[in-house]
Amino acid sequence: MKLKELAIKFLENKYLAFVITLVIFVLCTMPSEQLPKGNDKTAHFVAFAGCAFCWQFAFKNYAKTLILGIIYGILIEFWQGSLPTSFHRSFDWYDALADGIGVLIGLFLFYLSTVFKIK
Repeated sequence: MKLKELAIKFLENKYLAFVITLVIFVLCTMPSEQLPKGNDKTAHFVAFAGCAFCWQFAFKNYAKTLILGIIYGILIEFWQGSLPTSFHRSFDWYDALADGIGVLIGLFLFYLSTVFKIK
């Protein structure tokens, strides 16, 4: 099997999309001092772009991926707002915005992969 075919088969696996979604939840639930230092908005953006790309690869429904990705980002923020203050997590609309932009970019990258016949 060629590397390209193997990569496509891996990305089309529905379990991968669910695992990435779960990993995002776990990382967003961890106390912030346990996470690597860096730009929080960039981390949200990259995580949700990757998540949306994988969801689109697995389920091939732009509207559902867009809507569910944005809702998931907002729900993560509500979840973080409900965590104990010792976690140093809080609700932040800018994080939700970074998540939403990440979802859009992930979908755009998937679209480009179909236009240029990478998929």
